[in-house]
Amino acid sequence: MSTENVSQLRRFSKDFGLTLRDFVGSFRSLRWRLTLSYSLVTIAALLVVQLIVVGLMMSYFVQNLDLTPENLIGNLREEWTPMMQEFFSQEPPDIDGMRAYLEDVQGSEIGTRPLLIFGKVHLEMKAQDFLNFYYLLNDRTLVDVIPYGIVPESELGKQIPYNYLPGLSAPLRAALSGVEDQKQLYEMVEPGNRITGAIPVFRYEPTKLETQPEVGQRTVMDVERNLVGVIVFTTKHFPWEFLPLREVMVYIIRSLLIFTLFAGLLGSFFGMLTANGLTNRLTLVSQAAHDWSRGNFSVAVRDPNDDELGKLSNDLNIMAEQLETLVDRRQELSALEERNRLARDLHDSVKQHAFAASAQLGAARAHYDNNPEKAFDHLLEAETLVGKVRQELSDLIQELRPVELKGKGLVTAVREYAEVWSCRNHIRIETHIKGGRSIQMEAEKSIFRILQEALANVLWHARADQVDLFLIYKSDSMILIIQDNGIGFDPNHTIQAGMGLRFMQERAEIIGGELIIDSRPGHGTKIMLIYPYKMMAV
Repeated sequence: MSTENVSQLRRFSKDFGLTLRDFVGSFRSLRWRLTLSYSLVTIAALLVVQLIVVGLMMSYFVQNLDLTPENLIGNLREEWTPMMQEFFSQEPPDIDGMRAYLEDVQGSEIGTRPLLIFGKVHLEMKAQDFLNFYYLLNDRTLVDVIPYGIVPESELGKQIPYNYLPGLSAPLRAALSGVEDQKQLYEMVEPGNRITGAIPVFRYEPTKLETQPEVGQRTVMDVERNLVGVIVFTTKHFPWEFLPLREVMVYIIRSLLIFTLFAGLLGSFFGMLTANGLTNRLTLVSQAAHDWSRGNFSVAVRDPNDDELGKLSNDLNIMAEQLETLVDRRQELSALEERNRLARDLHDSVKQHAFAASAQLGAARAHYDNNPEKAFDHLLEAETLVGKVRQELSDLIQELRPVELKGKGLVTAVREYAEVWSCRNHIRIETHIKGGRSIQMEAEKSIFRILQEALANVLWHARADQVDLFLIYKSDSMILIIQDNGIGFDPNHTIQAGMGLRFMQERAEIIGGELIIDSRPGHGTKIMLIYPYKMMAV
């Protein structure tokens, strides 16, 4: 295979893999999940309904089976005793013939009528599934059993006691006494409400009765009843195994294959319609939330429905309006804070130096005629003060310039600003940056402003010659630390620096961070900002 063919095969495999991944990924969307849930719910509901119907029908059939003891004895006497009578009535009883006959018929049905369950599925109850039979001669000799194996082979041909089976004593005595009352021929046995019964088998022989000769010679026939054997039976637990579960399950599975197909298609169709409308409405909410995250609060969710999602959309619109108002107020407050800070800085530095320069110029003018040398010294001092005014105005203008963090990131901006600040103010600064990640633009701007304010306080109030700057990115938060070796202060009683500290505190609260100030007179100052990710407030 040529190199070109191999390259084409690889491109095809890659494209096919991407297509397959996109196809599989599309089924993870909310629309397909809702469609699948509708289909599964429809199929599950159909299955539950079918199982309930099957259970109710089987329960109905079981409750309506005519399995009362009297009826059972009547059916057995009608269907089973005639052949037993033939075998037992012979001299001696034809045991071998009886066993051969029972071996042929032990799988036959007893005399209950077939019950329709589903279509052509009938309820069939066979003797060996429902009953145990014990065939006795009139002297209680056990000659055969159905089904085979319920007694040891060695017990055949032996006399059994009256209590051979639970509940057998009274019915067996009644049967051996020739009783035909069905109520005396069975006993209910606990547990399980099983039945133990005994059915007598008679041989009927005609006899002759002669009348008086004077009346006329006439012969009258009568029938003599002789007990020749007993059929003992016991029922098992209720015969659930008689129900044609295999046939019923086949029927159910066949029905499910048909109904499930149509139910699944129908459920998928309605599920897709419902899911499509729901996901479209959620898409509108998502698009609006995306615009809000970018600061565009003019976008509103248009959902005229009055359901829960419609109410949620209305609440989000109200929230967006409130956020827009809050942002406007925050911006106004921020502008006011900047003006106040600028006024404070101008008052603390520029105004004082300008006033001092003005005083030096006045002194120079006063000594200009009488003492030119002293006037010249005052002019030099005024020039120095004007230079300081110019420098401080340049610093203020530099801080008031917009911070362009986009494209370079907070780490780069902090490092560059620290270098420029150190060179401009002749204060040594050590920058330590560990880690890095992208955070929200508004948070980066606030953090940068806090850094500017902290370094401005170091310059104007701390009298420090060393600053340590730490910017640490952790797994859950970012930490900014500005520590100097200056004169320190008492945060609870400082008036001059209090305004700048309050500005930093408010900026930290806006982005959901925490500002910690640790300072004591004579021990320097440490300012630490902890910003947890994804916690920025508006």
